[in-house]
Amino acid sequence: MRKSLIMVAASSAALVASPSAAQQGGALRRDRSLGLSLTSGVDFSSGEYGAAARTDILVVPLSLRARKGRIRASATLPWLRIEGPAIIVGGGEDGPIVIDPNGPAPRGVRQGLGDASLGLDYVIPSRDLGGFEVALGARLKLATSPRRLGLSTGKADLGLVVDISRPIGKFSPFLTLGYRMPGDPTGFELSNSASISAGTSATFGKFVAIGSYDYSGATSPLAFDSHSLFGALAAPLAKRMVLTGYGTVGLSRGAPDHGVGLMLSLRTTINKKSRERD
Repeated sequence: MRKSLIMVAASSAALVASPSAAQQGGALRRDRSLGLSLTSGVDFSSGEYGAAARTDILVVPLSLRARKGRIRASATLPWLRIEGPAIIVGGGEDGPIVIDPNGPAPRGVRQGLGDASLGLDYVIPSRDLGGFEVALGARLKLATSPRRLGLSTGKADLGLVVDISRPIGKFSPFLTLGYRMPGDPTGFELSNSASISAGTSATFGKFVAIGSYDYSGATSPLAFDSHSLFGALAAPLAKRMVLTGYGTVGLSRGAPDHGVGLMLSLRTTINKKSRERD
């Protein structure tokens, strides 16, 4: 969930830096362009996740996103460094997977490329929903990282996502609902889990702030649910460059105690917009 919220903040700041044709007035325009963005940075989180020992997770993701009309697609490949018990492995965009916080697991350091994640969304026109903006999406985490590295379950995961928002002046309240269906790795049991993010983004000049409450169900019958607060601030550094800083605070045993991150997004547009008359 956190990655999608970061992209919301970055995309909103980019729109502030480069107003759309509709905002500029004149005839209505239909966007037939291909929008591309490349995002990378650093993400650090730390916590016990219900276990006896602390786990520190460093993530350096590389994400490519594309937008064409109502379709949005994304691909992400992270580099991970996990210092802690082997009961915690990488879980793609939705964060780490806790296998069994009570199980015996020696502390160690594991690092390398994690699992790749793919995303596809369809955006329903807001005019058909009374001003609400709704996106229906699917997420696929591929088992591209060898299980021997301890950074992956070794199985593919499937997720479904619904994003709902309603712009109200400078604010845009949102609700994101997710459902994750992990694979069936040998040696331990994983269960389906739901996730919820509720919050709002707000525009202040060239800055875009976002705050939310995030819930993620436990991925194992032996693990704990995660409750946390998230906050981010995004600002355009140039016409096609956005910097986003963010932080999280855990509210439950299953969440990291805290997390911080900094992401840089580069955006470009291919092709031009075609003009339509009123």
